[in-house]
Amino acid sequence: MKKKILYGFIALLIIIQFFRIDKTNPEIIAENDFIIANKAPEEIATLLKNSCYDCHSNESKYPWYSNVAPISWLVKNHINEAREELNFSEWGTFDAKRKGHKLEEAIEHLEEGEMPLKSYTWLHDEAKLTVEQKTQLMNWLKETRKAAKEKKETPTALHLNNGEKWIVDTVTNLGIKRMTDIIATDIEEGRLSHYAAMGGQLSIEIKRIFEECTIPPSDAHDQLHLFLLPLVKQARDLEEVEDEMDAQIMQKDILKYLNSFNTYFELSAN
Repeated sequence: MKKKILYGFIALLIIIQFFRIDKTNPEIIAENDFIIANKAPEEIATLLKNSCYDCHSNESKYPWYSNVAPISWLVKNHINEAREELNFSEWGTFDAKRKGHKLEEAIEHLEEGEMPLKSYTWLHDEAKLTVEQKTQLMNWLKETRKAAKEKKETPTALHLNNGEKWIVDTVTNLGIKRMTDIIATDIEEGRLSHYAAMGGQLSIEIKRIFEECTIPPSDAHDQLHLFLLPLVKQARDLEEVEDEMDAQIMQKDILKYLNSFNTYFELSAN
């Protein structure tokens, strides 16, 4: 009888291995990422990546034991719940109230030692935070929350800086120039796939600006963000276009929009 139970248990374990979890991470949109949006210093970014991002982002790295059911089901469920509670990859989609609330919660969890979970750090040594690291991370989160409270409401339309153009950095200026050159390229008739490739190149350049831009949080930074957001959608739409005439119209619209950059922004003369 005991052997039958044992054999049945083994058979069940074998069968459930065929029920695999989906390890595909959702698409990552750079401008929505918490680290990029808040220009976290490299040291802070490393702490967040090691201690938080595996569960609370769209950058989950599944460990070897996530290949074994039913442990894999528990891992997947934990990640899903963590993302639902707070997904750092979708920070840019939160409104100001939710951002403030989530920052407050994060600080509280760190202060009370609730995060990162002990069950997680037991298997991921790199996620453990020393007292100094915990203090450093909490202080940065508090500063970020304070800055968010003091920040003016983001304008909803592009405008000049009291009649003057906003000053941008070299990274942004070169990125806009590269995008203008890309979108101005002539494409032969019947080459629809080239428009999709063009949209992909634009997306790469936009991502580079979001990641490498050195403009500190300011009205100029907000205005640049406001300018880039429509480009994100335009580039994606061009990547997915299915009609050549639509693609040609999109190309002209994007070129016109990029040419308007110099109406609002300029590179510092220094």
